[in-house]
Amino acid sequence: MIDLKLDTTGDLDLRRNDLSWVDGAERVHQQLQIKLKLWKGEWFLNTEFGTPYLQQILGKHITLNGALAALKNSINEVDGVQEIEQFNYDFDRQTRQLTVHFAVKTPYGLVKYKGKQ
Repeated sequence: MIDLKLDTTGDLDLRRNDLSWVDGAERVHQQLQIKLKLWKGEWFLNTEFGTPYLQQILGKHITLNGALAALKNSINEVDGVQEIEQFNYDFDRQTRQLTVHFAVKTPYGLVKYKGKQ
């Protein structure tokens, strides 16, 4: 599978005034970024795509374990992800900020991700 390459802001990468393509591990990493940044229901063409932040991660009656399980499920849904090899998180209760670091096994090798949710 092949994808259009996005720049660091999430726009199409047009550095050479032409579209660029990504494949392999770079494509899986880009798809992980898209999946984790897009809220489920946000994209009008496919309201089932994205991470279920409102449905399963944010809210008064959500547990940390439930939120982490929802994140892991979202990660596993990305095309090319075979399994999560490592998953670490840091939750700052005062600011309510969750930072996740993980590595996933793919047909192209290990893909690492580091970001805030």
